[in-house]
Parts: sequence; structure tokens; C-alpha cells
Amino acid sequence: MKKRLQETVLELIVQKGLKFTMNDIAARQGISKRTIYEHFNSKQHIIETLVDDAIKEVKQREQMIFQQKNWSYEQKLKAVLLIVPSGLRFGDTEVLMQMKRFAPNEWEKIDHLLQDEWKTVQQIIELGIQEGEFRSLHVPSVIQLLRGASMAIFDPDFHTHEVKPLPEAVATMVDVVMHGMINKREL
Repeated sequence: MKKRLQETVLELIVQKGLKFTMNDIAARQGISKRTIYEHFNSKQHIIETLVDDAIKEVKQREQMIFQQKNWSYEQKLKAVLLIVPSGLRFGDTEVLMQMKRFAPNEWEKIDHLLQDEWKTVQQIIELGIQEGEFRSLHVPSVIQLLRGASMAIFDPDFHTHEVKPLPEAVATMVDVVMHGMINKREL
């Protein structure tokens, strides 16, 4: 039942953003609010659970990618940088803005993930340099560049002026980081 409630909330977030109510959940599920409160003690608790699940998903996907034996470090780096959680709609601009405004504690968790959780990326880059797949670069500078780019791309304020969905903006960022901006032409 808890998973069904979470799925219902994700559907409501797509329709209403974070402005859904416990009554909306109950009506959608055809249950009483009391049943919801058996699994979640508040709307905030539901949002907290969804954010925690999304962060857990990101970390699990990172580890699955990192452990791929037959992938190049370039493939691993690109795949890790392209991760956008599938559950909570981080790709929805309005949800990001509402999260920052109405769920600041949960936004702080997302912000922490974007700023501080770069160990897997760092390992991939360092191993790629050791194996000669990447150029020898100052890894802390690369991580800082990626951190800044990610913060900018995931910033809800950026999306108020931009119409591209978040996954497309992330893909552009990754493409520029991995391949630069110069159009390589044969001479």
C-alpha cells in the first residue's frame, strides 16, 4: 500500500506540483485519509520519502554503472553524469521551484547530492587517467567544474527562463563536458 500511495503522489505531483493534498491522495486511491496516515504521518513525510528514494536511486545507479566491467571509463562517466532520478520529477521545472520554496529541507538534500556526492565520478576520472583513456587533468578542478555545471543545470531559477526539459539540459551539459564545443572538421 505504501508504494501505491507513493505512485499516486508522483502522479499528483505531475498534475499539481507540490500543491496536492491528503484529500487528493485519498480520492485518487478511493481510501480514507486515515489509511494514508497509517503509512505516512504527513504530506511532508511523503515528500521526504520520495526525495530519499530518488537520492538512493541515484547512488544505486552510480554504483551499477561503476561496476560495469566491459564499459570504458568514458561510457561510465557519461552514464553517471546523465543520471536523472526516475521517481520524483526532478525533470519538472515547476516541481524543482516548488521544492526549493515549499520543501526547503528536502531541497537541501538534493542540493547536498549535487554539491558533495562526487566520489564515484572522481574515481571514474582518476581510473580513466591512470589507464590513459582521459588526459591528465587536475581532478579536483574537473570535479569543481562538474559541480558548478550541475548546480546551474538543476537550479530551478534557470528553468524559469528555459523551455528545455531537465534531461535535455543535462545531456547538453554532459556533451559539452565530454566533447567540448569545437566542431571538429577534417582539414
